[in-house]
Amino acid sequence: MKYKNIGKDNFLDEIGKLKIYANNELLQEALHFASSAHETQKRKSGEAYIIHPVNVAYILAEMKLDSITIASALLHDVLEDTNITSQDLKNKFGAEITELVNGVTKIESFRYRAKETDKQAENFRKLLISITKDIRVILIKLADRLHNMRTLEYMTDKQKQRIARETIDIYAPLANRFGIAKIKWELEDLSFKYLFPDEYKKLVKQVSIKKDERDLMIQNAVSQIKLILKNNDISGTVTGRSKHFYSIFHKNKRKNISYEDILDLAAVRIIVDSVSDCYKVLGVIQTEFIPLEKSRKDYITRPKPNNYRSLHLVAENAEGQRFEFQIRTKEMHLIAEEGIAAHWRYKGQETKAQIHEEFEKQLFRIRNFLNDQKDSETFIDSLKMNLHPDIIVVLSPQNDYIKLRKHSSPIDYAFKVHTDVGFHCKGAFVNGKLVPLRSRLYSGDVVQILTSPQAKPSKDWVNFLSSPKARQKIRSYFKKLELQEFIDTGKELFFKRARKIHLKAKTDEDIAEIARNFKISDVRSFFAALGKNEITFDDIKEVLKEKEFIEAPKIIQDELELKRKKTDGIIIEDIRDILLRYAKCCNPVPGDEIIGYITRGKGITIHKTNCTNTGFFNQIKKEPERKINVRWNYKDEK
Repeated sequence: MKYKNIGKDNFLDEIGKLKIYANNELLQEALHFASSAHETQKRKSGEAYIIHPVNVAYILAEMKLDSITIASALLHDVLEDTNITSQDLKNKFGAEITELVNGVTKIESFRYRAKETDKQAENFRKLLISITKDIRVILIKLADRLHNMRTLEYMTDKQKQRIARETIDIYAPLANRFGIAKIKWELEDLSFKYLFPDEYKKLVKQVSIKKDERDLMIQNAVSQIKLILKNNDISGTVTGRSKHFYSIFHKNKRKNISYEDILDLAAVRIIVDSVSDCYKVLGVIQTEFIPLEKSRKDYITRPKPNNYRSLHLVAENAEGQRFEFQIRTKEMHLIAEEGIAAHWRYKGQETKAQIHEEFEKQLFRIRNFLNDQKDSETFIDSLKMNLHPDIIVVLSPQNDYIKLRKHSSPIDYAFKVHTDVGFHCKGAFVNGKLVPLRSRLYSGDVVQILTSPQAKPSKDWVNFLSSPKARQKIRSYFKKLELQEFIDTGKELFFKRARKIHLKAKTDEDIAEIARNFKISDVRSFFAALGKNEITFDDIKEVLKEKEFIEAPKIIQDELELKRKKTDGIIIEDIRDILLRYAKCCNPVPGDEIIGYITRGKGITIHKTNCTNTGFFNQIKKEPERKINVRWNYKDEK
């Protein structure tokens, strides 16, 4: 991979060769300031450190960025690696450059772990974007990473692996997101070289073996397409290109296609003046070549997420040689190669039509700038507009990246980690400080949740939660809690009133049968309806008065007395003739297992041991000393 290495002394001359509009006075001042700040520092290669920021700045100049961005690139390491302060920088270069340099420095404070999941890698990329107030910060960082990758051979093997992994996971996808294909391809190929050195060497060797043959095939195809365009009165340019090493490797792994088959596929790019010409060229190629089944991809009608637009087609010529054709307009090619530099994902209330219209306006401003570099103010405005997505990314104490909605609180974070963490949250530390649970979180915050088994949600949480799912969980929690309260109230009311009218319903099956009279299918819903006063106990009595659920009290009492006369009273711990009474809640008779309970002022009350009066047993638990052993005194025991 060849690239130009720029020195401090020839930097401005090389900038001049690019024929871009540049503020040479500002660039000279920034170069001198950075050189002085880094004067004693060396790179791993032994070169003066200033070589790095100079080449980062040149990469951005090649992308036709403005002088403010190029100057900021020259200065991008002075806050992190020297004694220069933000105030020093602001006094010398003003607020805009200082903000850009601060932005790059802030990005450097976050570290990506090599073995992240795909989701964590995506969240880390979103973190970098969400903490960035100006997209030029990301562009400087991409250029910084590109130059570091170009000079990675001076690092240790472990450092090479770590930096290459971070590059392929984070920075190459970021370059792709912003449509900067040139940087994306180079970052991928350089990462591939260090991550899979054996595969890289094998592929380089295979590419070199048939290079001349492949170049001739591409040259012939280019000549043929140029003739086709001329014969059909279509104006355009035609070029052939080699595939990038990483794309070949990736396709080999993803689709299990051999290197030989991939390398045999030559790429031909056709650039025309209009969208209608794109489709006209596609039709001609499909006539002159043999298209492969399902190989046509229309990214004009349906652009990729980074706004990449082109027509793709794989087809064979009469000799069986395969070509991948890419057909696009000049505008599409400019965006695909140089990057739109101001792409972001829209969310919210806009319609698709509004999104497309606004996006086209942004592209128009960028295109005007690229055509006329003096129109930099419009371009810089476009870089700053609507940068912030509607998400933030915070960090856990374990350095996991958690994506949240904007304006989220520690409670939102707690529920995102786990529902149980949310329900039992009692406090939160943000960046090491204890904060109120309704505090607002910001990208880059480190959040730690304090939990307790006794902690319960508060109803007012729904007033400041940003997550709809978390709000729903809170509402559901209190709805269930309220329902349980109604059930408990209805159950207590039912059994209290049932005892008084001697209702025979004791099992869930009995109660379910009663519930069905009110078109209620289960016992819990029946008790809840009673607790809410949707039905009353009088309603229950009315429905059941002609059924055999209620026993006649007089008959019951006569039968009870008759049964009790079969004994000679009760023996209470071998003591006789003590004042006692029979509990009406369970009406014990000889043959029942019984228990005695000392009732203040009323002697001893006799209950069945399986009495359903929960209040009675709760009282025994509170005052066990009032329980007394009793048994029936059968006459035949005398």
